[in-house]
Amino acid sequence: MNRTLTKNNNGLSKPELIILLLSAVITITFVSTSSPLFPYNPWDDTNVFFTVGRAIKHGLVPYRDIFDHKGPLLYFIYALATLVSEKSFIGVWIIECAAASVFSVYSWKIAKLYTVPSKFSIVLMPLFLGVVYTCKMFNFGGNTEELCFPLLTVVLYLVLKAIVFSDGLPGKKEALICGIISGALFWLKYTFLGFMIGVCLYILCLSVKRKSYARLWSLIWRFLAGFMIVTIPLVLYYLVNGALGYLWEAYFYDNIFLYYRDTETIAIFSIPVIKNIAIPIHSIFASIVMFPSFGVMLFFTLLSMVFIGKEHRKKTFILFFMTLALSAGFIFTRRVFIYYYAYILYYCFGFALIPFIRLWNKAEEVFKDNRSFIRGLLSFSLIIVFALTIFLGKNKYLIFQPKMFLAQYRMAETINQTPDAKVLTYDVMDAGFYTAAGIMPCNRYCADKMFGDSYPQLREEQDRLISEGYFDYIITSYFCEAEWDNYEMIQEEAIPYIDFTGEEILDAYKLYKRI
Repeated sequence: MNRTLTKNNNGLSKPELIILLLSAVITITFVSTSSPLFPYNPWDDTNVFFTVGRAIKHGLVPYRDIFDHKGPLLYFIYALATLVSEKSFIGVWIIECAAASVFSVYSWKIAKLYTVPSKFSIVLMPLFLGVVYTCKMFNFGGNTEELCFPLLTVVLYLVLKAIVFSDGLPGKKEALICGIISGALFWLKYTFLGFMIGVCLYILCLSVKRKSYARLWSLIWRFLAGFMIVTIPLVLYYLVNGALGYLWEAYFYDNIFLYYRDTETIAIFSIPVIKNIAIPIHSIFASIVMFPSFGVMLFFTLLSMVFIGKEHRKKTFILFFMTLALSAGFIFTRRVFIYYYAYILYYCFGFALIPFIRLWNKAEEVFKDNRSFIRGLLSFSLIIVFALTIFLGKNKYLIFQPKMFLAQYRMAETINQTPDAKVLTYDVMDAGFYTAAGIMPCNRYCADKMFGDSYPQLREEQDRLISEGYFDYIITSYFCEAEWDNYEMIQEEAIPYIDFTGEEILDAYKLYKRI
């Protein structure tokens, strides 16, 4: 079966595109709790984003009027989702499907840069996406990493395409696209820029080596123009609303100096310079141990380098190594291991398809007299394994459940008995209580954050308002030991909860009402 790799066959046929998009949508629909098959997305992280998105729709300004510390662009994406529905995560599900579709298309295109797949080997893609999106780093769906690693996959493809079909340097249009994506990453979660710094260093080194300074400058200013296309509207929004100081404090200062301040740690993590290498390496190995599918994907990604032609292997590996190393170096900076941080590294796993495409092609060659039978057998087997992968996903316990299965909606019934109720989630993050009840937060510090004692003003402000009887209801964790003279506990709710380890725990809350 003679196949020649050309720029033309790197495009996608209509059947390929349909399969890629359907695979992405079906996968997300069955694994993300944002989808219509689930009663609600119970993850506190995504509920915080959704609550802030709802606040934007109602005219509030993130950081100034409602406090959180994630990137402002993330809140505007969730605000866009609220245009579909303020009462459910349907809008978030649509955005997740779009992101997964981008990842699906560009992962396949990366694989096609280095191999010519059999027409039927695209059946590999459903299982590939099933493995990616059932990794427990995904949790319940909708986090920043999930929305961003497809963007990195696009940039990776654009530069790899220049390596395979050009002189290794991307074109002017590609530089503009990379700038726009970099601007988006910066305002979503700036630690993701390690990948882009790796790409920029690769382009810089190659340009200097060739003394292509004029071309380098043309790429730089287009990149910066793309970056400013995203940055200027966001800065203007905060400038017009008199909230630039709040943006600086919450998104930059608080994240850099206050978030997850840790004390107890491995000794080597305290040694300057060495810790910048030791922490990322330790975190990657911890991710492999905790999430075996991540380790499998990383293994086949590294293995794929063997199957890349010698004429492209060196540049491809240099780009791959620089982006992976700097990505890990930027996201793993804290001595506390955060389980979902490594999910951003899934951007490069399109490489993992290459060995399997080669294996499929080889099977068709070996059994060329029974090629149709082999294609059918392989396709059937992969679809069955894909279905099994989805079925075994950790979120299956919530699928097709009614809304009242969740504590959020059972408490919402009580809260809605009080018109225009003022509610506070105390010593616990917002897990959807505001959305389930159809109400907006009534104070800036409306929920707990991961700052602990390093941000005392949050708890001080909440305690002051509670002492004044400002809130009609207070929601706390079942294990919160706070008691108030002017509030009485009226309801306890508990639900089973499958966390990122796959273990079932009991998620329990208490509801207090003002006396």
